Amino acid sequence: MVHEDFPLLTKSRRVSPKVLTILKRIDTVIVRRNKTMEALLTEIQETELASLPRVVEEVCGPNHPELVKVLHLLAVFYHSVYNLGKAEPLYRNALACAERAFPEPNLEFGLILNNLGRLLHEQKKLPEAEELYRQSLLVLQKAVGPGHPKLGTPMSNLADVYMELGELEHSKALRQDLIAMLENAFGPNHRRVVKAKRKLSLLMQLDSWSSR
Repeated sequence: MVHEDFPLLTKSRRVSPKVLTILKRIDTVIVRRNKTMEALLTEIQETELASLPRVVEEVCGPNHPELVKVLHLLAVFYHSVYNLGKAEPLYRNALACAERAFPEPNLEFGLILNNLGRLLHEQKKLPEAEELYRQSLLVLQKAVGPGHPKLGTPMSNLADVYMELGELEHSKALRQDLIAMLENAFGPNHRRVVKAKRKLSLLMQLDSWSSR
């Protein structure tokens, strides 16, 4: 069966079905520590993953969306098992490839920017993370529209950076915009709305304490 995200790669038969199955299971929207990914890492040869970008480039070419997708998925895979040393260069390669592969703002491009920002954020490289989150929002606004819930993750991440930088008013305003957007998309009782309101409440408490 041809994998819908990797038609050329699947037809080439140069990548094992197990690796394609693993790629399909990786979530690029919400990156978190993932024990399932850690378990999958024990099922395959590390060398097979390491050689995957080269194989995809040989099959699809250096500026193809399938290469962008594979680089991004591998970056998220290593990010989710907290191998940041392998994840960061893969994110940066995916970003460079996306700039060549996508002439117009694109969802994949926006998610790569957000996820690289998340990786740098986790390393407390806050100014770099802030810039990447800003870029992610600009790209996603053009790709999916200004009120789309896909903007929620980079908005929340950017609000977190503002809070950590001590820019509480910026963080508060962004959280309020996020809540309004999510309520419009999902209604007031959706779990994402509840979570966003809880974060805003904690931020208001922090602001109150800091102003005493």
